Amino acid sequence: MTDILSFMTLNMILSLLFFALSIIIPFFVVLFAHPKYDLNELPELLITYALFFNVGCLFLAGCVGQFFYGADIAAEIGWSWSPFQYELAFSELSIAILGFVSPVFDKGFWLATIIATVVWLLGGSAVHLYYLFAEGNQAVLNASFAIAWNICIAFWLIGLYLAFKAVRTQNRWALKKDPESETTF
Repeated sequence: MTDILSFMTLNMILSLLFFALSIIIPFFVVLFAHPKYDLNELPELLITYALFFNVGCLFLAGCVGQFFYGADIAAEIGWSWSPFQYELAFSELSIAILGFVSPVFDKGFWLATIIATVVWLLGGSAVHLYYLFAEGNQAVLNASFAIAWNICIAFWLIGLYLAFKAVRTQNRWALKKDPESETTF
């Protein structure tokens, strides 16, 4: 990486760009692209785009970084390089693929993808926080935006899934109360 564009800066730019896209596109879909959508469908659209951008795209970027710049990233974390970073890259690739294919699978697959992603994000953040507080590691990528952002994205995904389930449950109850409705979930 260059001195101008550090891994920290690139991580922040990509993270915020993917997050913005995961919010902006669903709102445009609801408002302009498909008049049939209503606000009850917004949680489903948000979670679909969050899985694609905040999981698929972000983890693919992490995979590329770990695979091609593993030694540099390790140094900015305050750790030494290890061949395990290649394994880390492929682990990130597996989660990226889950994020990319989630929109075409059923909602149970979404939940599995979210669980894997949340465990990854919160577990990784816990490791970095441990090294920050227990070991005093204040390297730029160990004590950084990435820790807070990973925690935020984990709770964003959980919140979106809970909102999706709440709307879906509410719609089911509304259908049960309306005997003339033949639509089922």
